[in-house]
Amino acid sequence: MNTIFVLLGAVGLCVLCSLNASAIIRQPAVAGLFYPGDKGELTRVVTRHLQDVGALPKIDGQIIALIVPHASLVYSGPIAAYAYKLLENSGVNKVILCGPSHKYGFEGISIYGPDVVWQTPLGSVTCNTELCRALLEKNRAISVIPEAHQQEHCLEVQLPYLQTVLKDFTIVPMIMGRPDHQTIDDLAEALTSLPVDNATVMIASTDWQHYMPAAKGWTYDSLGMECLKSLDADKLEQYLAADKTQMCGGGAAVSMIKAAKAKGADKVAILKYGDSGDVTGDKSSVVSYVAAVLYKSGQAEKSSAPGVSGELPAPMQLPDSDKRTLLNIARKTIEEYLSSGSTPAFTVSDNLKQPGAAFVTLTKQGELRGCIGQTMAVQPLHETVAYCAIQAAVADPRFRPVTRGELDSLHIEISVLTPLQKVTSPDEIKVGRDGLMITLGNNRGLLLPQVATEYQWDRTQFLEQTCRKAGLPTDAYKSDRAEIYKFQAIIFDE
Repeated sequence: MNTIFVLLGAVGLCVLCSLNASAIIRQPAVAGLFYPGDKGELTRVVTRHLQDVGALPKIDGQIIALIVPHASLVYSGPIAAYAYKLLENSGVNKVILCGPSHKYGFEGISIYGPDVVWQTPLGSVTCNTELCRALLEKNRAISVIPEAHQQEHCLEVQLPYLQTVLKDFTIVPMIMGRPDHQTIDDLAEALTSLPVDNATVMIASTDWQHYMPAAKGWTYDSLGMECLKSLDADKLEQYLAADKTQMCGGGAAVSMIKAAKAKGADKVAILKYGDSGDVTGDKSSVVSYVAAVLYKSGQAEKSSAPGVSGELPAPMQLPDSDKRTLLNIARKTIEEYLSSGSTPAFTVSDNLKQPGAAFVTLTKQGELRGCIGQTMAVQPLHETVAYCAIQAAVADPRFRPVTRGELDSLHIEISVLTPLQKVTSPDEIKVGRDGLMITLGNNRGLLLPQVATEYQWDRTQFLEQTCRKAGLPTDAYKSDRAEIYKFQAIIFDE
């Protein structure tokens, strides 16, 4: 196997005369490893992923950029498909691909084109000669470093999806070396210099946190997604540098956000979030994946940070029938997951298909048995509840995993959250109405509104206990560097 792998890398430099007398062939480096090497099997896998895509939000405007994962397709493919589904019948014929270098260390940015033909089991993809040459001529930070691409997977695994959803298209494949601030700005400037029209899309390839328990990983991922949703590239770069969020292709993603904004993108939709544990059933050590779209709506955002500033919206309408459905989803999902490692499908109302943030709390004989949630609405509410129910049952680090024998004695409570609102003064906090989240450095703690009521805390005690939950001194909320958020919740139980 090792010998074959080396030979493939060498063959990648050969000339395919039948296509172009001067073309360099970039042979697939990870076919048979990250995705099936057989054309028929690969076609079936990619087609199935695209067919399994659930409801997508309406993108009322021009798609500027996508952010997609790049792990083995069995893990990240079902997530990436949510982004690629948007490109079906889109008319896109130019794709600008950016990602990180995993195998080869270098400074700056490497483009593997022009005159390079990338191959997969599904066929050949040519580089866009005009755009590649323009980048090489105008940007000193960009050069051609073949070694950076020969064994790199982050762009290659995108090609089978592009070959399936697009007809005739060309690519501009770029890899970022060390993702320092200068290189990030250089790539952002290069991307901004390219003409972007309805037939062009930029794609940043990145996985998110690596090998944390799913519940802990979510705390990292959610901060990064908050930056993404608000198109705050500078804050995302700061969070990456401070290890408050993790993205192996974070530098490329930051560059693309900057370029997308320069191209008029004013909205972001998180299309799907998940992790490798959704496939393996093991939530103790996972890699996370996000599919997102950045687009130009033609309407300026009312706030630069949606869901974080301004007045709290009224709680979403949640009739009793929807509450009963969510409780049933939570219980049936836990039961099925503990029995078979899979999750059941549910028929839900249109209301529950809307993005929603929620926590699922499990108790047993009045004692807490698990509590996990999501503070940002990144997927449909019914999917959020199903996901958090599993996490509360098997991934809360404070407790051993729930067993099948405990199911009948579990009591389920669901809290559906409003968006977070940043607090500028503790006087804004109302005990009994508001929940709290406090962050300081890499520490973050959250307490639901009902916790303060249950323990009869006053406002100061609530702030102190939230600090304790974050692993901080009880007076940490007074620090100038501390960030305090409040939220409300619709709370219901079995």
